Amino acid sequence: MSTHSKQNHVAANARDTSPASTATAGYLSELFCSVQGEGLFVGERQIFVRTAGCAATCSWCDTVYSKVQTPRFVVHGEHGAPARWRPNPVALGDVLDDVVACAQANAPVVTVSITGGEPLEQPEFVAALARGLRERGFRVYLETAGIHPRALPHVIDHVDVIAMDIKLPSATGTEHWDAHRDFFSVLRESDFQPTRVSARSLFVKVIVDLKATITEMERAADLVASFSPRVPFVIQPESETMLSKNATRENRRALLDLIDAGARAASLRLDVVRVIPQTHKVLDVR
Repeated sequence: MSTHSKQNHVAANARDTSPASTATAGYLSELFCSVQGEGLFVGERQIFVRTAGCAATCSWCDTVYSKVQTPRFVVHGEHGAPARWRPNPVALGDVLDDVVACAQANAPVVTVSITGGEPLEQPEFVAALARGLRERGFRVYLETAGIHPRALPHVIDHVDVIAMDIKLPSATGTEHWDAHRDFFSVLRESDFQPTRVSARSLFVKVIVDLKATITEMERAADLVASFSPRVPFVIQPESETMLSKNATRENRRALLDLIDAGARAASLRLDVVRVIPQTHKVLDVR
């Protein structure tokens, strides 16, 4: 479907009131349009639906406000318009209406990133949201920590891209290796298979800060390779060290050296290894 056709499809379905689109409610943190700043789709304009609630304990988390479910969420205004606050939990149909309105205000944009927080902490709501988005002609991009394998089957058939994190123990204080391994086991039973012609897009992202070790990065790469060496592996430098005005030259150099060593080690195990910073922070956009 062309971009123009997708936009017409979005408009035509703006008021779909089928039971599937109104039966579920969930908790959000915010909704807005911006450029994707991370991973393999960096630079693509997307609509972001940020869910609320996340049990992960990442030391470098830059969306702490989304970790807790609150009584309301914000729909950011477009082109200087004021933001609007909506109550949580929000009905699925209202979210879909907001996404459609955002898409029309920012046309052409056809990809919706369901991010967090952690979307898979609300699997039934996210599955219904993803299904409704696809029915309206959107491509659905799921960003997840990859630590909720039992929730993934609810959602996997309704998304087009999975951006999966591997959480290093040095960042979370917790080992998630078994959960990540089980997550890949679910993927193995799906069509997110890099070796299949019909495969949808999957990539893995690892955020690296100065607490990380080469051993952790090697273990992460080994885990991905055990699923498939063809899965792209993105190493993301932690932004406070790389981009903060308070970061020292010595710390930046140390982090770059660590990432370079990790990338070389990962490249011995995987076909596609990339180092990509958070470009939305470079651009100073949401």
